[in-house]
Amino acid sequence: MSLYKLISPKAFVELAKKETARRVIPIDSTWYMPNTGKNGKKEFMDIERIANAVYFDIDDIKDHNSQFPHMLPNLNTFNVKMSELGFLPSDILIVYDRIGNFSAPRCAWTLAVFGHQSVYLLNNFPAYKRQGFPLETSPRTTLSTLTPSHYESFQDLTSKDVVTYEELFKLVEAGDLQRKFNVFDARALPRFTGDAPEPRPGLASGHIPGSQPLPFTAVLNDGLFEDDPERALQKLQNYFSEAKCTFDNSKPTIAMCGTGVTGVIIKTALERAGIHNVRLYDGSWTEWALRADSKYVAKGRERQI
Repeated sequence: MSLYKLISPKAFVELAKKETARRVIPIDSTWYMPNTGKNGKKEFMDIERIANAVYFDIDDIKDHNSQFPHMLPNLNTFNVKMSELGFLPSDILIVYDRIGNFSAPRCAWTLAVFGHQSVYLLNNFPAYKRQGFPLETSPRTTLSTLTPSHYESFQDLTSKDVVTYEELFKLVEAGDLQRKFNVFDARALPRFTGDAPEPRPGLASGHIPGSQPLPFTAVLNDGLFEDDPERALQKLQNYFSEAKCTFDNSKPTIAMCGTGVTGVIIKTALERAGIHNVRLYDGSWTEWALRADSKYVAKGRERQI
């Protein structure tokens, strides 16, 4: 079961109107791949946003001591950053990105991993715009208009929801990964097979031996998650059949991607389909490609070791 819930644009607008006991705060977490030349923070400040939104920067709210992008911060760092942005533990947080369920799931998951109780993922911002709901278009000078707070969470679900490199490497080295886990990679198929380069210069393409491709685009409908669990499951089953992937519901599942962002998209889709015990490999392919010996980098669709 996902740590956060989906909410439609209409339901979000209705919630914001009727909720009086707690604040309902939109969070813009737009992030783009580094090879796009686009800047989500600049778009938030200069172009448009949902009224009273706060910008959550996944390039800042992370483990800055790690060489790998977007690794989860520790609980203290999370609390400090949430305080700087002015959040309260009682807030209802509605997360979105301008692309439409690209980086927003990563943000929503981060909030929930560190114990924020009321987290929703807007399904999705382009739909919100198409349906004519209001936007702010005047330039912003700050990421948040909220008064700085004293945000304090005592919950950290990292050990439950995250797979580490060390754990994964032991499984691959012993030849046990495929036997014990379903492992799905959200990157585009040519990157998975090693036929296309990674967007980060110098990083090898390929995949972890024993993993299977599940491109994040395969689990979305024009950027939208299925809101019905049965349809979500059917969508996954159709993909597995067409792509000749195997899935064993008796095994736990690991989701990954390039840097731990789109991996949360497929994690969310799997959980919405009723699949339990899905964890994220936070370091994902970037960490694996930089740390593992080249013999543990597989190409094509066949298991290499």
